[in-house]
Amino acid sequence: MRKVAVALLASAVLLAPAAAAEAATLTLAGSKPCYRAGDTLQVGGSGYTPGASVDFALDGASLGALTADAAGNFADVLTVGELRGVRTRTVTATDSVNPANVGSAQFLGSALAVQIRPREGAAGRRLRISATGFTTGKRLYAHVLRRGYRRNLFVTKLRGPCRTGKARRRIIPGSAPHGAYTVQFDTKRRYSSKTKVFQRFRVTIAPRSAAAAGFQPRLTQTVLFSR
Repeated sequence: MRKVAVALLASAVLLAPAAAAEAATLTLAGSKPCYRAGDTLQVGGSGYTPGASVDFALDGASLGALTADAAGNFADVLTVGELRGVRTRTVTATDSVNPANVGSAQFLGSALAVQIRPREGAAGRRLRISATGFTTGKRLYAHVLRRGYRRNLFVTKLRGPCRTGKARRRIIPGSAPHGAYTVQFDTKRRYSSKTKVFQRFRVTIAPRSAAAAGFQPRLTQTVLFSR
């Protein structure tokens, strides 16, 4: 059977399936306590009209359809798409012949994200940092990179199944010279170009004015991350 893609705002982990209307049941099987974009879950269902189309939805938004076999069952793989926030979501599978026949199940998941506030300000100031979805470790680090310059610093401990954390930290030193930097957040103590799960920012530090002392960093998320 073809793969069903979840290209929606979501969150991910298998909990027990909710009670289905009539005879339909839906199960989601996976081994992770929290899921992110690109993770997969095994989808299984029974009690549907044999040979009928089964329509999938995530919190009411359509995901596509599968076809039940001659016994009214189906099995396939669900791929989690883009997520936003940390939440439990509900997947439903509805019998197209008998719409009252619905199975449902839930999964918990998180976006992989780092938020920085404020985005602009004097170099050396403390930044408010909020992170979610770093399920590859229990500690968040920031790596400040520039040609000939590298700085690794601990940001915060990550907690919960979706590894969330908040902190106030100085990321860019007040003495940093103006120029372009890369700041990468991940769960590795030291920077590595082989790290697969990360959030990356481009940081530009420029003089406030020709006459003023100090520098003004501008942080712009490049939305670069890969698994």
